[in-house]
Amino acid sequence: MQGRFICDRCGNTITPHAHYIVKMHVYADPSLPAVTSDDLEETDYQKRMAELLKQMEKIPAEQLEDAVYWQREFKICRVCQQEFIRDPLGADAREMK
Repeated sequence: MQGRFICDRCGNTITPHAHYIVKMHVYADPSLPAVTSDDLEETDYQKRMAELLKQMEKIPAEQLEDAVYWQREFKICRVCQQEFIRDPLGADAREMK
């Protein structure tokens, strides 16, 4: 028998088979920026790549990975499910600040 869950949003106990699953995927925009032939001729891409790699050395691997792709799964109760559907990005909470 499956046990009870704790709502990942509000912390309340959820009875068996009464939870909802929220799957989130956040990823960088995969579309490429427009590049002209002038851009290709004028930009030193080797230098730019070396600069980027040097910057990345100071950033933890997990943070670099999360900047490109992040995924999580949450279990939430019915009340939180209704609130999440109504306002998935928490815009109402930001407006109250």
